[in-house]
Amino acid sequence: MIPSMGLRGTIRHALHRLRHRRAKQQAVREFERSLALFVDLEALEASVAARIKELFDPDRLVILLLDRASASYLPAFYFGLARCDLDGVTLALHGRLARWFLVNENCLVPSRDRGVLEYLDAAEQKVLRRLKVALCAPLLSQNHLTGMILLGSDQPDWQLSRNDAELLQHLANQAGLAFRNAVLYREQRQRLDRLHRAERLAAVGQLAAGVAHEVRNPLTAIRSTMQYLGQGFAAKDPKHDLVAELIDEVDRINSTISSLLSLSRAGDLRVAEIDPVELLDETLQLVEIQARKQDVEIKRRYSAHHREPRFQVMGDAGQLKQVFLNLILNAIQAMPEGGRITVTADRWHPAQSPQAKDWIHIQIADTGPGIAPEQLRTVFDPFFTTKSEGTGLGLAICHRIVEQHEGEIELLSTEGEGATASIRLPLVE
Repeated sequence: MIPSMGLRGTIRHALHRLRHRRAKQQAVREFERSLALFVDLEALEASVAARIKELFDPDRLVILLLDRASASYLPAFYFGLARCDLDGVTLALHGRLARWFLVNENCLVPSRDRGVLEYLDAAEQKVLRRLKVALCAPLLSQNHLTGMILLGSDQPDWQLSRNDAELLQHLANQAGLAFRNAVLYREQRQRLDRLHRAERLAAVGQLAAGVAHEVRNPLTAIRSTMQYLGQGFAAKDPKHDLVAELIDEVDRINSTISSLLSLSRAGDLRVAEIDPVELLDETLQLVEIQARKQDVEIKRRYSAHHREPRFQVMGDAGQLKQVFLNLILNAIQAMPEGGRITVTADRWHPAQSPQAKDWIHIQIADTGPGIAPEQLRTVFDPFFTTKSEGTGLGLAICHRIVEQHEGEIELLSTEGEGATASIRLPLVE
């Protein structure tokens, strides 16, 4: 007997559901397998986002990860949104949403969990409304909240069943451990990079100290001879200009040797209690004319903390000004066709050390072409430069000065979206 159309339809529907279930099981297995393949944070973010898109088909996804520098969760990966949509999006490390996740270890569905939504801080509610979040899953790892995954959709009938929400939370827990391992791997790699950089600086310093005396003596003789010969030519004589150019080149060689020596010598810091924001302002005034000539706008964004009487650091004003000047000039030179430099200064507290003293966090951000990811690890190495002219010692010297002040310096960048120099210095207790 030929089955009726109703029975055929039921069979087709059952087969479709079976195929869908098998496809989902396969996607889950691939998701779990992929977590073990990536130690690179960016690759892991892209992989997790792709699998969640395949399994749950959201229109929007944002992965927020813990940023220890700002003690908050910041966007690390996204799709379905423009970059400007995420400007200012941040969730506090010790906010109510983070605390709720740590206690409940479960997904939050704003349309269903109205009471929880009202419990959240106003700023957290604003972020969820602004991004039209339909579901928020915590990335948990051993009682630590590594981050969060925010999902949203414009499809009117899009929602996750309880089983799907449980599946998403199961996958998020595994992803949370993978993200934490990737962050630890990155931090370990950064520590090794700093160690190798210190070794390279020491080697360069020893080399410079060894040859400086032998090179500078003949340079002094050459310069004196050139000055003597120059006196024998009239000012309009082409040979006079040639001699002057040779003297300039000798001075440039001597300056390079001085820079090399400064990498190896700790030097005597003229330490005093100084206002870093005031020092930053003085440095900006030195470069404002050059910035205007290149159509570069400079914006200052200082928090109200900088007006406090104890918002000061112990340091050498001259050397710190050298750091600020070098970084700001680098930002200007990265934008020959014009752009914007945003300078911020705010109080910062290490998230992992509640008892530690506060620091000042200074950021110099430009809208230039940015730096390629493979170059970010070597920007503070001696002789590394992307300029056609330059010794590649400027950032290495900045790194040494900041470390002498027991501070931290790093360069952050997304290629095509500019670069940000970040400096942190301990404040006076």
